Amino acid sequence: MIKKQEEKRKLEVICAICKKDLIVEIDKNRPRWQWNMEAGMMLCKICFDKKQSDYDKLMNLCALCNKRIGLIRYNPKPKWNIEGQLCRDCWDKQNQIRK
Repeated sequence: MIKKQEEKRKLEVICAICKKDLIVEIDKNRPRWQWNMEAGMMLCKICFDKKQSDYDKLMNLCALCNKRIGLIRYNPKPKWNIEGQLCRDCWDKQNQIRK
């Protein structure tokens, strides 16, 4: 009985974020490797698009002032506890404040 339930769960695919049943093939999306999610997870179209836009924002906008980051990106120091990248101005300000 337990084996049948486990086999049934393997056939049923659910979204790793919102736990929605993924029945339609267009809803079955694998997360990108950059997102640091476990292998074998599947995402619905809505969660995939949201995760992609969050990642794009994290990589292309300054974490503090939301200014678009150009070619040169500054990573915050670990002790600052800031997630994302910084523009030069914000990095310099944080460096002066934290000294």
